[in-house]
Amino acid sequence: MQENGIPSIEQIAERLSVSQRYLSDTLKKETGKTSTEHLQLFLIDEAKNILMEPNKTVSEVAYELGFEYPPYFSRLFKKREGISPTEYREKYRMN
Repeated sequence: MQENGIPSIEQIAERLSVSQRYLSDTLKKETGKTSTEHLQLFLIDEAKNILMEPNKTVSEVAYELGFEYPPYFSRLFKKREGISPTEYREKYRMN
């Protein structure tokens, strides 16, 4: 994922051998969430796991997940989780 950036909904649909429209419509109908929301939730869940590694900076986590701009990753994380990636790390990391 990191070499190609964040996958697009179009790329995901292609890998699933369905149209982008079908994927989006089906996800919205079945879950109430858009395909973009699902992708963001997946990335945030992955970020939570990686943030538990103390040797990686928030920027490194963002780049590893395919974000080109770490500040965008941090804003998205805070929007979804209510706290920044740094605050999450401090709150949940095992000492």
